[in-house]
Amino acid sequence: MSSPVPPPPPVPPPPPGAVAGRAAAVAALGSGPRLAAAGPPLGLGPAARSAAAAGPAPAAGAVPGAPRGRPGAAPGARGSAAGAQAEPRPRRLPQAAQAVSGGPGPPRAPGAGPGVTGAQRPPSPVEQIVRDIEEGVGAPYGAEKLLELSRLLPSAAEVARLAAHPGSPQQLPEPERFMVLLTRVPSYAQRLELLVLQEEFSPRLRAVRGSIQTLAAASAELMECEELHRILHLILSAGNHLNAGGYAGSAAGFRLASLLKLPDTKANEPGMDLLHFVAMEAARMDGTLLEFPDKLRHLGLASRIDAAELERELLLLAGRLAGARALSAAAPFVRAAEEELRAARRALEQQQRAAAATLEFFCEEAAPGALPALCALLHRFALALRAAAGDNGRRAQAQLRRQQLERGKRHSIAGTPPALSPSPPHRDPPGSERGPPQRDPPGPGSGPSPEPAPVAAAPRQGSALLRLLRRLAAGPGRGVPPS
Repeated sequence: MSSPVPPPPPVPPPPPGAVAGRAAAVAALGSGPRLAAAGPPLGLGPAARSAAAAGPAPAAGAVPGAPRGRPGAAPGARGSAAGAQAEPRPRRLPQAAQAVSGGPGPPRAPGAGPGVTGAQRPPSPVEQIVRDIEEGVGAPYGAEKLLELSRLLPSAAEVARLAAHPGSPQQLPEPERFMVLLTRVPSYAQRLELLVLQEEFSPRLRAVRGSIQTLAAASAELMECEELHRILHLILSAGNHLNAGGYAGSAAGFRLASLLKLPDTKANEPGMDLLHFVAMEAARMDGTLLEFPDKLRHLGLASRIDAAELERELLLLAGRLAGARALSAAAPFVRAAEEELRAARRALEQQQRAAAATLEFFCEEAAPGALPALCALLHRFALALRAAAGDNGRRAQAQLRRQQLERGKRHSIAGTPPALSPSPPHRDPPGSERGPPQRDPPGPGSGPSPEPAPVAAAPRQGSALLRLLRRLAAGPGRGVPPS
């Protein structure tokens, strides 16, 4: 009987100082599609992975390492060896597996397919993450997960304790094992920061350039909108008319902040103010003047942009690129990123010149953030003027309905229908002669038509018949002597 096999040595406990959040971060990185088939899921201990790789458990009563029953063997031989530990024997690979793997060779790693030896086994998820960080591959993980991992890097004291661990990293829990493998990568913190920068640079720079284009478009719209310029001139004329005879009666301009104070000047009619009057006059002069808000499509977006924040964002990206120049692997990315950053800087300088010209055109002071403030003011004025034009239209419709109701009430009290305009009498054109009236032809079956009466000639002014008719019309009671 052979001597019993000694038990394996105990696994030393993990070093203290492990952060609880690192397990979740490493598990999130290991759940990507690239690492789905790289090995067992994170969080599975070494014993569980060995059990999963060993396959199904042997049947009850079987002895590990004992040969299977052969035909002709004694029935008691299997039972006699059940209580004793048989010496493990190396199993021979089948001929097909030997042909794929190149011969008997060393045994395969647990869970490896045919032809994959222990030296060629696929990396675990933790090893794959560390390898991607070392090679500068961050696209499979995204900026959010990489940024979270960069916040959970170990401190200097934790790195020293991890480096002093005497055992193999494979015996540690996966978060500590990941940190041990990561700290062996040269400049791992700078490499991780570079991965975060590579994922964040393009979206952030794209947002900055979009804001610059919005401000430039708003400046061009304000300079080219002739309808807005005519509205402002109309307001200046109305103000000079109201202030006629005073010191402000012949003003050459006004501050644009006064546009929001136009509703404060009320009229005698209820619900009517100076802004409604301006809208009414603009509609009377040219109906297209009130459509100028449709040509200022970028004012609302430009009013919410902080121009100083754009400058700070470009400076921040430039500083992060300067810190990444120390890594040789970042040289191609840094060169391309710096070129894009210089183009964004030129676009920002061009937009600032356009903003200065726009502020000078509207007689506003050039100050940081002055263009977004001007866009916000004119955007509010455009909305208020459009609302005033709508009020004028509704007021005119209500007045027309009120007049129609009052006219109907007057006719109902008088008991007569509404008067209709008399049609002009028909007159023959000059030079035409009116003939005898035309009669309809007699229909079939009708009797003979009567003879037409002779047309009497119109009596002359001095005829006796006309004098007789006048005396008869006057009568004896009117003082006319009888004939």
